[in-house]
Amino acid sequence: MLARALTSLQATLGPDDELVVVDSASDDARQVEKVASTYGARVVRCERKGETVARNAGWRAASHELVAYCDDDVWVDPGWADGFVAALDARPRAAFATGRIAVPPGQTVVGLAVSILDRTTAMEYDASTPGSLGHAASMVVRRSALAEVGGFDEMLGAGAPFEAGPEGDLFDRLFARGWLGCFAPAALCWHDQWRRRLRVIVRLDFGYGQGSGARLAKLVRAGDGARFRLVAAEYFWHWGLAQLPGTVRRRDPLLLAMTLARLAGVVVGLARGLATPVRDGHYRPRRSLRSAS
Repeated sequence: MLARALTSLQATLGPDDELVVVDSASDDARQVEKVASTYGARVVRCERKGETVARNAGWRAASHELVAYCDDDVWVDPGWADGFVAALDARPRAAFATGRIAVPPGQTVVGLAVSILDRTTAMEYDASTPGSLGHAASMVVRRSALAEVGGFDEMLGAGAPFEAGPEGDLFDRLFARGWLGCFAPAALCWHDQWRRRLRVIVRLDFGYGQGSGARLAKLVRAGDGARFRLVAAEYFWHWGLAQLPGTVRRRDPLLLAMTLARLAGVVVGLARGLATPVRDGHYRPRRSLRSAS
């Protein structure tokens, strides 16, 4: 997957761009280094696992103002980088742009498609924008904006205590600082739908729910009532309770299990988030606060 992603990135980057591969505590660092070096990429090794640990290491190692993210199970269109640059050049108040993520041609989807946002119309985002704003699997963020809010919350995301929600939380904190965002359909990529086992898919939805609940808890802690109400309506109603009647009528046990798992995860994540310390907009493990004092 890494080789496929890097092949596509080579075709979209210009001669002055840099390509950084963050090795998120893999079991075979030599193999990652071997693949990355084939494509002229610089490797940053993280000894601690975690999606957001890796994303933070990536932007801190980068030297340019615009930092574009691509996951290893994604491959990009040749116009991907130019699409992101054009979107932010046209919107100086936008801290981030998310891209169009499609299901690869010929792939079938089990349950609901994972990390897909297949829209064709450009949009501008602010704190009042509802719905999914995009995924960290394909987006660009201004380095100065990341530095302003301390980057991603490392307690959120795959491999972290709260297993999802890092990009939504990042967007919330950027909006609170007065930044805007946008959607750039010209930045097209495809996300491999490699998850096939039903148990894995349902467990993934519970994790998504936990991250979503933790995001809501942080909005409560920040006193952002308007943003909380907007996001809570999406998680509890539009993506949860409103889907249950139709799912029951269709007699689709997988979609029913996914919806219930997601709702349960939101409740669990909200409760855990309200009980977890927050400092400077980021969740903190309790032990780190005790040692700091």
